[in-house]
Amino acid sequence: MKLRMLACFALVSIAPGVDASSAPVEQPPLQNLDFENDGTGVAAPLSWESAGTIGADFTEAGGRASAFRLSHFSAEAFDVETRQSFQAPNPGWYTFRTWVRRSTGENSSQVEVRCGSRTDRVNVPVAWPNQWLQVVVSFQAGRDPCDLVLHTRAAGGQWSNFDAITVEPGAPRLSILGADVSSLKKSEDFGGQYLESPLLAPKPVRRRQPATALEVLSNHGFNFVRLRVWVNPADGYHDQEELFEMAARARFAGQKVLVDLHYSDSWADPGKQFKPAAWSNYTFGQLRQAVYDHTYSVCQGLSARGGPPAMIQLGNELNSGMLWPDGHTWNPPNWDNLAQLLNAGAAAVRACSPTTRIMLHLANGGDNNLYRWWFDNITSRGVDFDVIGFSYYGYWHGSLGDLQWNLNDISARYSKDVVVAETAYPFVLADDDGWGNIIGLPNQLVAGYPATPEGQAANQRDVLSIVRAVPGGRGLGAFYWDATWTGVTGNGWDPTNPASGNAWENQALFDFNGLPVPAMDVFQP
Repeated sequence: MKLRMLACFALVSIAPGVDASSAPVEQPPLQNLDFENDGTGVAAPLSWESAGTIGADFTEAGGRASAFRLSHFSAEAFDVETRQSFQAPNPGWYTFRTWVRRSTGENSSQVEVRCGSRTDRVNVPVAWPNQWLQVVVSFQAGRDPCDLVLHTRAAGGQWSNFDAITVEPGAPRLSILGADVSSLKKSEDFGGQYLESPLLAPKPVRRRQPATALEVLSNHGFNFVRLRVWVNPADGYHDQEELFEMAARARFAGQKVLVDLHYSDSWADPGKQFKPAAWSNYTFGQLRQAVYDHTYSVCQGLSARGGPPAMIQLGNELNSGMLWPDGHTWNPPNWDNLAQLLNAGAAAVRACSPTTRIMLHLANGGDNNLYRWWFDNITSRGVDFDVIGFSYYGYWHGSLGDLQWNLNDISARYSKDVVVAETAYPFVLADDDGWGNIIGLPNQLVAGYPATPEGQAANQRDVLSIVRAVPGGRGLGAFYWDATWTGVTGNGWDPTNPASGNAWENQALFDFNGLPVPAMDVFQP
């Protein structure tokens, strides 16, 4: 029998986003982590033990990048564990990386580490069509022996696969557990209410209690808010003064601030990047100066009212550029102009606050070709930035496998930290304000994630799992968009039309009664 022992190594450094407390200097000895010692059809793989539904775990052909994999499957309902015991050579933090995939049906699969009375686990996400995903589970080893456990509980006919397990020192941690709360001020002004649930609150409460949405989010672990800024909005919301007020409230709630500069009087996204009316007749030189002045004014205004923001986003979903037509990336493209506009904004941030990080943000988070094309053009022109932001909505932007590939490739290609700047999923298909929802039909949903509170929570949990697994600790976290946009009459999408409704309330982090949904509690480090 050939045993594959993991080589021990000396710890040289710990990457950003990795908890290095009590960092070990050796890897724990585990064997047959790629299931290549077994062949086909072997139950209870070599060096592993089986428990539960014996026979529902076996090796077979079709490894992720090798000959064999471990599979969990039975024609009848089953609950099986494949586990291996080990003793960590030193106390400290370790992380297992495991390639996984599973069916979309009634199936609960996890990778677990049990050390003494403590169990750490990561769920196996769903990636269509049957893509392999890499997940990580971190654990703190002491002197007790530990078990690495591959666990599946599923209905008959369901399955999960595991392969190519590795172990590394340290523990990747998400530093950004964020919520976009740009709609909150207007919601409150029109009567929106937010409650803390006695069932979901991390601190005991006797009854449903009125609270500010920021307090509720903070209670549930959110440490960052995202706030959009328009230049001269028609209804007066999302301007600089609102930003200053909401940022002060967020700081009071213990949250950092990401400023989302749209450089427009209304929504900016890949389909519309219109200049503010006041800038419409500017020469390019004047436009570049306006970007600098507006960015500096926002940053300096925050600095004077409690401190600069932790991060500023220069533009929103810049696939097609900004401030059309001057900064367009097609029809015709003008990358040189776009680079100058972005560098004007970056220079303003650096002049105002050298500690504030600068994000550039695109939509279509699963489209690797888009991100390479866009950032190759931007980096070749020397644009100054720190972080790459991704919008990722699974019903539009590809599978979790597409997202993982893109996050991993882009962070490595440009040596940048990455963050999912926008993500969301519905907890119900119904609407609450008589205005049709953007996602309101069963055929719009992601396979494996129903439009239920539990389905929404699972979807967001799995998005965060993909970000946490970005190598080198470069995955900073995610922002849930727009977490507080509940169905409040008057708080519609169109700043020029007070009668417009909200097509997003079924994707908020508060339900139709103003109570937090379970997805609020999956935002964990």
